[in-house]
Amino acid sequence: MKNKAAVKLAAEHFRDPVKFARNILRHDTWPMQEAILRAIRDYPRVAVKGCHGSSKTFTIAESVLWWLARWPDAMVVTTGPSWTQVREIVWGEIRKAVARSIFRFPTPTQTELRLANGARAIGLSTDEAVRFQGFHGNHLLVIVDEAPGLRGEIWDAIEGARAGGEVHVVALGNPTTAGGVFLRRVYE
Repeated sequence: MKNKAAVKLAAEHFRDPVKFARNILRHDTWPMQEAILRAIRDYPRVAVKGCHGSSKTFTIAESVLWWLARWPDAMVVTTGPSWTQVREIVWGEIRKAVARSIFRFPTPTQTELRLANGARAIGLSTDEAVRFQGFHGNHLLVIVDEAPGLRGEIWDAIEGARAGGEVHVVALGNPTTAGGVFLRRVYE
């Protein structure tokens, strides 16, 4: 009977990204982080606007690990306007979250994490939209950090990946300009 209860409890943690962050990644979440995590779970397109240092990137790092643990066929692509942003900031937060986790994730490389079941996450930054082609699957999560800096043709390529399966796109940024693709997505 204890095993059945433990399995049920574990399943709840993998279905709810907030429970996953709290109990698997050992993070005391606050309401805005919880709202972001649940929006990522519930909506195929999420735009998060916020000031510098507001834990946006920290929260998406947790969502990357939750997404990978949630589905055996998961694929996560993280991107941003610069390689340094992706490698140092986004993947720096992912590596910190892995280190805190009670779930045994493999050690990530600079910008890649592969689970034994085939689920994987990668970091990518490019000016070439063609490099975003081929990312698809039944459970694809695309995370764009510092989204105002991403060029329009990259957004078009990301939209092309939304053609099949359960695909969620999350855009984070500081809407510091009066126009652009990110601002339009925030207010769509």
